[in-house]
Amino acid sequence: MKTVFVVRETSGHWIHDFVAAIRGEGFRVEVVTEPLDDAELAAAVDGLVVVPDVRDPAAVAEALRDREPAAVLTAAEGIIASTARVAEQLGVARCPADVFTLTHNKFAVRQALAEAGLPGPRAALFADPAEAGKIAEEVGLPAIVKPVNGAASTLVRTVSTVEELRAAYELLAARLPENADARYHRVLPDGLDPRRVFLVEGFLDGPEYAVDVLVRAGVAEPVAVVGKPLIDDRKFELAMVCPPFGLAAERAAAIKKAATDAVLALGLTSTCAHVEVIDDAERGPVVVEVNAGRPAGGAQPALLKLATGIDVTAEAVSLALGTPPPARGAGLPVPVGYLVLYAERAGRLVRVEGTDEVADLPEVLEVVTIVAPGQVLSDDQEIYAVNVLVAGFADVDDLAALHTEATKLVRFELEES
Repeated sequence: MKTVFVVRETSGHWIHDFVAAIRGEGFRVEVVTEPLDDAELAAAVDGLVVVPDVRDPAAVAEALRDREPAAVLTAAEGIIASTARVAEQLGVARCPADVFTLTHNKFAVRQALAEAGLPGPRAALFADPAEAGKIAEEVGLPAIVKPVNGAASTLVRTVSTVEELRAAYELLAARLPENADARYHRVLPDGLDPRRVFLVEGFLDGPEYAVDVLVRAGVAEPVAVVGKPLIDDRKFELAMVCPPFGLAAERAAAIKKAATDAVLALGLTSTCAHVEVIDDAERGPVVVEVNAGRPAGGAQPALLKLATGIDVTAEAVSLALGTPPPARGAGLPVPVGYLVLYAERAGRLVRVEGTDEVADLPEVLEVVTIVAPGQVLSDDQEIYAVNVLVAGFADVDDLAALHTEATKLVRFELEES
């Protein structure tokens, strides 16, 4: 029996889902990891391959060279490109690593989509706070400031004045070097330092959606459109729904087309992507994020399976292996919602309480806790701490009321990190 190697950067809920999907394809599973003390993970797989640095493609490839891997894959955002490089060196790559390297630079994505004739916000790199006025004139205000290789809404800021733009630069320059995510401490291939150079994008005005896209044999297939009717002032997602409230079939088709056009323009093949789209009042659907090489995060794969019958994790594994598409079921005949609950402050998690009370609510289908004791939670980024899948609601007000009720029931005990 051949082995699939899953590369792990940090602990993640996705690992167990991928292990189950790989075993469902009939393969052994070993995890490639830096030294760890995780007996539960070790017991859940067929073996561990310990390497000093999972971000070093040459070292990881050398550790696996004599093991004849069927595939080497990951869903850890920060190492998708380096893991694809490992797969290339071992002759089991399905999508070129250079494509993933490109998609990890949001400004490069903006340039590539513009060259393909696809709409996008005005964008500029922001490397010097003294140039705030020039950047504001180039991009326009209001604008969004974010890390150029960021994820999970890390330190995303909306600014309306030149002074706010300058202050956003100072904030990101102070906080990103302290961020535990290793991606912000690695210079990008073009020499860009993500701790000192940030992305500024013109503001888009319209509802936000997500589309997971599967690319098989050169054909891009959108799974479904997921609406995001509740987003807070930090750009953190509080609730999603599939299908979206009140979305006409024509608009849904346009949103799906924007997502698939972007994925194909970037050169993605034999892989998947999680795409974020804003349906701008003037420009129509505009792609704002392309998270290439992985399906949606958190419990969103469960949302999609409930709503459509499509298991995007199993689809991602199949694409990485080059095996036939997995069997698909039927989705529920009613809208499915997804509530995200966050810790109210930063700190090291001691315990989460109240999830059983949330599970007893009549609309709740499942409660999935992503975080674990000992994990440091930060209010700088979206950490989907507790995820609640729901059905039986009528509209966005019902969904908001459910989120409020669940938030009151769940309690995070934190200590200073």
